[in-house]
Amino acid sequence: MFRDYVVLLSWLWYFWHIGDIHYDPTYSIQSNGDGSKCLNSRGSDESNGGGGAGHLSRLNGRGSSGGLYGHYDCDSSWALVDSAAKAMKGIHLDSIEFVLWTGDALARDEEMPLELRMQYLKNITDLLSHTFTGQFIFPVLGHDDVRLLNLSQIASLWSNWLPDEALVTLREYGYYMIEQRSKNYQIISLNTNLWLSGYSSGANVEARTGASSGYQRSISNSAQAAASTDPDPGGQWKWLDSVLRNASKAGKIVYIVGHTPPGVDDRNTGFSGLSDEHNAHYLQVVRQYSNIIKGQFFGHWHSDTFRIVYDDNNQPVSWIMISPSITPYRPGGPNNPGLRLYKFNIDSGEVLDYSQYYLNLAEANLGKRTNWRLEYNLREHYELAEVSALSLHDLADRFTQPNNHAFSRYYQANRVSLPRDIEEIWGCDRALSGLCALRHFCAVTRLNQRSYDKCVATYTLVLTQTGAASDNTPDGRQLVFWAVVSSAATFFGVR
Repeated sequence: MFRDYVVLLSWLWYFWHIGDIHYDPTYSIQSNGDGSKCLNSRGSDESNGGGGAGHLSRLNGRGSSGGLYGHYDCDSSWALVDSAAKAMKGIHLDSIEFVLWTGDALARDEEMPLELRMQYLKNITDLLSHTFTGQFIFPVLGHDDVRLLNLSQIASLWSNWLPDEALVTLREYGYYMIEQRSKNYQIISLNTNLWLSGYSSGANVEARTGASSGYQRSISNSAQAAASTDPDPGGQWKWLDSVLRNASKAGKIVYIVGHTPPGVDDRNTGFSGLSDEHNAHYLQVVRQYSNIIKGQFFGHWHSDTFRIVYDDNNQPVSWIMISPSITPYRPGGPNNPGLRLYKFNIDSGEVLDYSQYYLNLAEANLGKRTNWRLEYNLREHYELAEVSALSLHDLADRFTQPNNHAFSRYYQANRVSLPRDIEEIWGCDRALSGLCALRHFCAVTRLNQRSYDKCVATYTLVLTQTGAASDNTPDGRQLVFWAVVSSAATFFGVR
C-alpha cells in the first residue's frame, strides 16, 4: 500500500515499446524437432524450387533447431507471443503509464482469408488487453496490419484503448493524436504506410529495387491507394503540422510514434522505407519542431538501433529509437526476440533511459521454458550521461574511433545478443571490421538515401584501398576509418 502510494506521487514512470510481433499461426514443430514449418519456410521452398531447404538449411547443425518458442528463420509462434506478454506483466506493472505498439502484428500471408486475419489480430489485441488491464495501449499501423483489412475494422478492434477523437482519424486515415490533458506531453501516432516508397511512387517497391525486401507490400485500403498521386496522402502532413504547431503554442512536448522510420536499413539489405520525398519532408518537420519533440519511436527494421536528425548546420537536434522485434525472423539475418522498457519523467516527458530485455531463443527451445532477461540499460551500456541527440551523436562518432568498444557493444545489441554461431552465417564483414562499422555509422547518421550511399561509397573505397576493410585485429580495427572520418559532424554538409 505504501509503495503504491509512493509510486503514484513519483515523477518516475515507465512505458513499454513492443513491435513487429509477426505472429505466424502456421508455425508448428516437426516430428524431427526442427520447427521449420512456417510461412517463411514455405516461401523459401518456392524460391528454391521446392524441397524444403530454403534459408532454413543454413541453420542446420548450428544448435538452432526450432522448438515450441520458434525458429530463427520463422516468424513468431503463439507460445513466443504469449511468453512476451507474461514477461512484460511481471516487470514494473504498477508503474507502467502506457504501452507503444508499433505495428506488424501478423506474419505476411497473401493467402490468409480476411476472417482469419481479423481473428488473429483480435487474439493479439485481447492478449495485450488482458496483460495491461490498467494501462492504455497506443497502437500503430504496420504495413502488414492493413493487408485486406479496412481501417474501420481495425479502429473498432482498438476502440477500448483510444478516445473518440482519436478513433475518428484512425478510422478514416490510420493516424491519430493522444492529448494527455493532465500531463505535459502528447503522443502522435503516424500512419507511415501513406509515405512508403511503393505507394507514393505509384509502383510496387519490387519495381524500384528489382527485388523483394520482405517489408514493403501493396495494400488495398483506399486511403493508402491515394498515396500514389497525392503529395499529402490522407492529409497527414497538414494534420501533423497542425498538431505540432498547436502543441508548440500550448507549451506541450510530443512523442512521435510510427512503424517505418526515415532513413535506410542498417543491415545493408539495400532497401529504404519512406519515399525520398516523404523522407525529406519528415526530416524537415522534425528539424522545425525539434524543440518540442522529445522522442521518436519506430520499428519495422527488426533491429536494435537508433538514428540522429541534424539541423541545416549539422548540429544534432533530435533522436529516433528503433526497437528490435519480437519475431526472430529478419531478411538479412535473424535476431533474438526483444522487448524494450523506457524510463521517463512523467512531469516533463523527458526520456531518462531504457532497459532492453531479450529471450535467448535457442536456450528457450532447448529448456522448453522462457527466461526473458535484461540485456542492457542504454546509458550504462554506452556510457551516456543522458539520452539526447548530442549524446547519441557522440556515441555514433565513437563507432569510428580505434580501440573503442562502442561499436562492438552496439553490434551485439543490434542483433539482440544473437548466438555467435548463428550470427556468423549472415555476419557483417565480421563484426569489428571497418566496413561493418561504416555501414552502421552511415545508417545512423545519414537519414536519406543519397547521403547514405555517398557516405558508404566514399569510405568503402578508402577502406578497401588501405586494407582496413577486413582488419579485425585489436590494434588495427577501424584505424584508417577513424583517421579519415575524424568527426561525424563534418561529413559532406548533408545529413
